[in-house]
Amino acid sequence: MGTLNIRTIGDLFRLGALLLATCRACGHTGRFHAGEMIVFLGAGRRLDDLPLVCSACGSRDVAATADQASLLAGRQRPAKPKSLSD
Repeated sequence: MGTLNIRTIGDLFRLGALLLATCRACGHTGRFHAGEMIVFLGAGRRLDDLPLVCSACGSRDVAATADQASLLAGRQRPAKPKSLSD
């Protein structure tokens, strides 16, 4: 399996993942649909260059990453092999 390179909002959208915003100052988190972010910021906008502001404390020190749970939810997994005794 290869490593996923998720650098832009468009990468998140293509993978069907949510954007996870985490405030480094207070720990507040929020999840956003990538498609909604594309409308305002464009698909090529890098995650490390998003103009995010924490709604809890007002800090601009906010990390943007892919939400791991939404990445795994859309992932296709092979079915469990059937045993010969079934």
